[in-house]
Amino acid sequence: MLEKVITSEVEDKRLIAQLMFSLIVPRPIAWVTTVSTDGVVNLAPFSFYNGITSKPPLVMISVGRRKDGTRKDTGRNIAETGEFVINLVSEEFLEPMVRSGSDFPPEVSEVEELGLELEPSEVVKPPRIKGVRAALECKLYELIEIGNTPMDLVIGKVVAFHYDPELLKSSGGVVGRLGGKRYTVIDREIEITK
Repeated sequence: MLEKVITSEVEDKRLIAQLMFSLIVPRPIAWVTTVSTDGVVNLAPFSFYNGITSKPPLVMISVGRRKDGTRKDTGRNIAETGEFVINLVSEEFLEPMVRSGSDFPPEVSEVEELGLELEPSEVVKPPRIKGVRAALECKLYELIEIGNTPMDLVIGKVVAFHYDPELLKSSGGVVGRLGGKRYTVIDREIEITK
């Protein structure tokens, strides 16, 4: 049996957030590398992320802000440099991805702290995480301040794709975000042909 209907304008905002995170599942994870104007490589995960269109190839990421309203490192770096890379998270990168979501100071690189390796991108300055099964090099298409928090809605144009060709046959092993502190790993796929 379903619970009561609530409206987002009059009810508990914490519950609304829990519902958004728990009902919109599974969510893909954008594990984003950026470079600050000081040259520090930043790495952070975002699960309010998705594709928008393939012509041109556009993706969106919702990047939160700090409680005082200032941009977090990823949002600031993208706003200032106009470039970022989305690294695909597969099961072997699950734990470092979760740890990269901690609030590191801007002058500290999560990549170095977590002992990850980088490799250069082809078109943009931010590097890719070495060993990921796919990476999307992106240039900022539009940045929209949205919501009451507010959030930065980052729309990026993919300018280069790096990918394991096997991903075109199966997404097995790719990680998705669920509600709370839960994640899922794709281990069962159903193909339906018309």
